[in-house]
Amino acid sequence: MSIINDALKKTEESIHRNSNKETTKLVKKSKVRSYLLYILIFALGIFLSSLIFKIIKDKIEPAHINQADKITPKLDQKSQTPQTIPATIATPLPEDQSKVEKKFILNGIFFSDNDGYALVNNQIIREGDLVDGAKVGKITVNTVVLNNEGKITTLSTNR
Repeated sequence: MSIINDALKKTEESIHRNSNKETTKLVKKSKVRSYLLYILIFALGIFLSSLIFKIIKDKIEPAHINQADKITPKLDQKSQTPQTIPATIATPLPEDQSKVEKKFILNGIFFSDNDGYALVNNQIIREGDLVDGAKVGKITVNTVVLNNEGKITTLSTNR
């Protein structure tokens, strides 16, 4: 009887070891499947979000309208009603740009230690700097002198 008993014990141990291996394999397979499911959900989310953004972009700016064909609305000074101007506005050619007078707007003047700084066309400048092609000559408490291709322009504050 002991031989049969030993054989039964060995068989039970073998079955127990095999079931542990199968359980481990099943756990590994389920982990792989869950990772694949997460990756699939993530990829689907990216695809759907890009599709939604493309639809929103197409509604905001239809693809059949070119940038050059757009009409920009401007307000009429007298009646404050929108006025449409075609986008094909003549722009000066490079040789004509020297004839076009550049506009300089003095936003402010300030001093730090003994250096004067000015804010012209939303750029911080000091003596010797360039602003829109014009060289800064002198900065005083109320004025900024610019040399634009030999033409002297003096900007002053309202004080």
